[in-house]
Order: sequence, then structure tokens, then C-alpha cells
Amino acid sequence: MRKRLIMVYTIVLCVVLTACHATKTIQCDDILKQLVMFNEKSGWAVSAENEILITENGVQEFRPVHQITDINIVTDGFVNAAFPDKQTAYITYFSQSEEKLIVEHTHNGGESWKKTLISYQEYAEVCDAGSAFLSFSDEEKGCLLYCSTPASGQMTKLLFSTEDGGEHFTFLSDLTNELSGYPSGVSFADKEHGWIAVTYHGAESYLYQTDDGAQTWQSAGVYSKDETVLYVDGFAPVFYGENHQKGSLILKEVESDNTVYRLFVTDDMGVTWKAQGEVICDTLTGYSVDSDGYIWIIDGEKIVQHRLP
Repeated sequence: MRKRLIMVYTIVLCVVLTACHATKTIQCDDILKQLVMFNEKSGWAVSAENEILITENGVQEFRPVHQITDINIVTDGFVNAAFPDKQTAYITYFSQSEEKLIVEHTHNGGESWKKTLISYQEYAEVCDAGSAFLSFSDEEKGCLLYCSTPASGQMTKLLFSTEDGGEHFTFLSDLTNELSGYPSGVSFADKEHGWIAVTYHGAESYLYQTDDGAQTWQSAGVYSKDETVLYVDGFAPVFYGENHQKGSLILKEVESDNTVYRLFVTDDMGVTWKAQGEVICDTLTGYSVDSDGYIWIIDGEKIVQHRLP
């Protein structure tokens, strides 16, 4: 009997330890808007005060390397970033003084920064300062999605690309009539394969996909939602590994009295997505996946580290 109790206790303890190892909640000193961790120690972040942060000692040891201050007041402090590797960062925002869309970039861990100005007024009749989203498949190749503020339900959506590390951006296409809803992020696994996530509240798509380098876009149906779901908000997928075949995607399902965050994974660069259950959090702001197979989720003032299957 005693041996049996010891065995049961040991099994329960192992289960508890495994569960603790699988999901860990970390209290962070900074409220974060974006977070990218490459492993448990190294990563980048953007704080709520628009400080660019870097760490080599985990999420509780972030230190500031850059402060974004010249932000157009009508955008309410909007800043978006892409972090391709431990030394490279790209930051975009609308400048108050320059009256341009700015992309700042560093290739030495934040020690020095360069600035690229984009005159977005040249590309559409209605192009005010709205939002902009960056994605880089490596330190040189990337895309920038510029969106105006909505006007009578319409939003200008312009896509730019760079192949020289952000020194120059080339206008690719006007996606205004191709994308329903309001974009919430863009993600490119390589130069050809990309995704744009949207919030729609009544439209038919939460995610769009291109397989030909942004020449054409199609609605990407990841799964069939239940009839009780009122709408789905998309988050841009994140990819990791040397060839970016592996990735994760979170979708926000909203019911009349409940909100569920569903996790999906892929090992074929988004050709197929496999459901992996719910992500338990109160408010999901952003997420990333590291090379060790952990997903890092910003949940309000907390960071949740969860082991992927």
C-alpha cells in the first residue's frame, strides 16, 4: 500500500512539474506592445512608451536602446516593429515633424540607427496617417503595409517592399479593394509566401495569403468556426527555424458572452494548419515563437511562455 501511494504521488508530481514546465507566467517590469524572443535569453520588444528594448538575459532583463518620440499625434502613439535577428530591428511610425512614414533600422543591436522616409501621399488620393505594419523574412528582404484611417468604411491599403535592408522601399500594389476588414499585421515567411491578418466584424475573412510574392491575394480559410461565433479577429502568423517551414497562428473567436483564442501550427509554411487547442489569456496583444519551440504571448502586464507540441 505504501509503495502504491509513493508511486501515485510520484506520478502526480511529475504531471504537475510537466505542466509547470509547459506554461510559465512571467511578470514583466515593462508593459509591452510587441515581443520577439529568439530563445529563452535573447530578444527584442517595444514598450507601451515606445521604447525599443533588447535583452540577452531573459524577459525580466530588458534594457532600452532607442526611444521613438517624433510620432504624429493623430496616430495615438502608433509604432510597429520587425526583428529578423538578434542584431537587426526595423521600426515604423508616422512622423509629426517630417510628415512622412518613417522606417528606422539598426543592424548592430541598437547601437546606431538609420532612417528611411516614405512619402505616402504620392500613392493614393486619400492617404492620411493611419497604421503601418512591417515583416522581414531575413535582415534584407521585407514588406511594409501602410493603411490610412477608415473613411466611410473604406481604408487605403498600400504594400511596399525592400531588398536592401530598409534603405529603400518600392511601391508594390494597392490592396484597398482586395482586402476586406482592417489589417492588424503582416507576415512573410519568405519572399513569395506572405499573410495579412485582419479584424473584420462581419466580413468573410480574417486572414489573406499570397504565394506569388504579393502579386495576388486570396482569403485563407484556416478552419470552420462554430455557428455561435459572431466574428473572428486574425493575428499575423509567426515563423521560425532556418527555412521558416514551422509557424504558429492565433485567432480570436468572439461569441456573445465569451472570447476564445485558438492556436494553430504548421510545418509546411502555412499550406496546412493544425488546431492545438486554446491559448488561455485575458488580453492577447502579440506573440512570437522562439527556436526552442516556445510561444511567447503578451497578456496585459504579463508574459506567458508556452511549450508548443
